[in-house]
Amino acid sequence: MKVFICGSVDPRIKPMYLEGIDKIADNLLSHNDGVMMVGSKTGSIGAMYNRMIEGDGFVDIIVPTPYAHEAEGMIANSITKVDTLFMLQQVALRNTSATIVLPGGNGTLAELYMITDSIKSKFDTDVVIIYNINGFYDNIRKMNDFMLEAGTLNDTQYKYFTWCNTYEEVIDELDKVRRNLLKQQ
Repeated sequence: MKVFICGSVDPRIKPMYLEGIDKIADNLLSHNDGVMMVGSKTGSIGAMYNRMIEGDGFVDIIVPTPYAHEAEGMIANSITKVDTLFMLQQVALRNTSATIVLPGGNGTLAELYMITDSIKSKFDTDVVIIYNINGFYDNIRKMNDFMLEAGTLNDTQYKYFTWCNTYEEVIDELDKVRRNLLKQQ
């Protein structure tokens, strides 16, 4: 299985929002799962990337051309350049079975909501695992609940979001995805 990873590339991210990312990566490595992500050695993305590379894991980097310099010199099975963030997400969703949303900033939120739109337009129905470590996404969850209540977020979109507060919950969700993929074979 291959998993799309969204998250921060900012080196200033607080360590409390990186907790457990190494355990999630170790789980992916133990199942020989690959990841697709933007190229960065820093932030929550960097925590995942570094652990996957340390474990000799399968990493595909996908990066918008204006940010291609950030992926230079990185180790990866492939580096794909695309013109826009929207194209990045479309390529990623077509080539992965699940998405993990790690703590991140505006780019991560843009990816999350583009994923939502892709689900709405039936482009993709990936499972979206939101890693809400130390309450990082509590306010986004409240906003999503409000949009659902206000009738501006479709509940068929929202049902694909799985909110996980611990790395163990993320791993449990990955196991469910793996079981579902086995059933489909």
